[in-house]
Amino acid sequence: MPISDRDYVRGEHPPTCTCKECTERRLSKYTSQRQGNTNRKSSLRTKPSSSHFVIPPASIRRIWRKIPLWIHKLFLSLLVIAGLVEIIRRGYELFTQHTEPLKNTIIFLIEVGGWIWIITVLRKRRYRYRNPKFKLILISIIAISSVCAFAGIEPLSSYKDNIFDSVNDYLEEQRVARDVAEETRIESEEERILQDAIRAERLAFDLINERRMLNGLMPTKWNDELYKLSKAHTQAMSDRGELFHSPMDASYGENAWGGEGYIDYGYEELATVIVDSWMSSPLHRAWILHEPLQTSVVSIIVTPNSQFASWTFWTNEAGEGPELVQKIADEWRRETGESIPWIEWLYMKDYLRQ
Repeated sequence: MPISDRDYVRGEHPPTCTCKECTERRLSKYTSQRQGNTNRKSSLRTKPSSSHFVIPPASIRRIWRKIPLWIHKLFLSLLVIAGLVEIIRRGYELFTQHTEPLKNTIIFLIEVGGWIWIITVLRKRRYRYRNPKFKLILISIIAISSVCAFAGIEPLSSYKDNIFDSVNDYLEEQRVARDVAEETRIESEEERILQDAIRAERLAFDLINERRMLNGLMPTKWNDELYKLSKAHTQAMSDRGELFHSPMDASYGENAWGGEGYIDYGYEELATVIVDSWMSSPLHRAWILHEPLQTSVVSIIVTPNSQFASWTFWTNEAGEGPELVQKIADEWRRETGESIPWIEWLYMKDYLRQ
């Protein structure tokens, strides 16, 4: 083949060209690849610098396995206790809204998950029957922490003081709450008794007028001025704890009822008991059914220790009074010459007893 027909002479160099230029190019490429492989192998054999040294996980596992199992269990038990304290602390902060809710909720859930995982590891056969026991560790930590706290070692002493202060504050708040609740209950009970007494007054007044109408008499009318006088007299009987009547020359007179001791009547029952008591006593009945009377009121005072009531009327409407009262008054004058008080003599003669 003439030289002019060869490929490299025409400028075309096939892959299998053996000219000088192609041969040198192939040799230089092969040399550079060998040098690169040599550099990579040397770099793999070279130890990394101390700033980038990382212990592989396999080495950590080998180190962990060389440690005695009782140290493993002690470490994991301490992690459980510390994790519980941290969960309580973070949960308290979340409950009292002292931290960022979303971020700390995620951390809280992660802590709970890790804590449960550590407990699961401790419960495996590998650690379950190994010493030291978890209860012993917990009791020891509590005992040591308590001694340090009461010995004044910080920060345990401050924690102890804060806990005691919090407990005392809580107990004081509970005591105050109980006192307020008791005062509220007493006030509510007193208000109920007061309202029942007011309803009983008007009901007793209506019952007295019913008795008058059943006996062919006109009902009496309520008078607010007379009610104030009657209420004051009933309050005075309650304060003194005894029944007494207004003076003979007073502008008003009354039937009195009550005494020491409290019975929890409903207002309807209380009004009925009072009116029935007066109607069963001859002198009291005589006044209630005294025809000339046009005005009257009923006042009642109820306390936790007593119950008193007055049916009060204007004396200027009474005239000489009921016939029975006049008859007994004449007897009083004849026997005593008015030397013994009228009411005292009535009690002596049992005229005011049922």
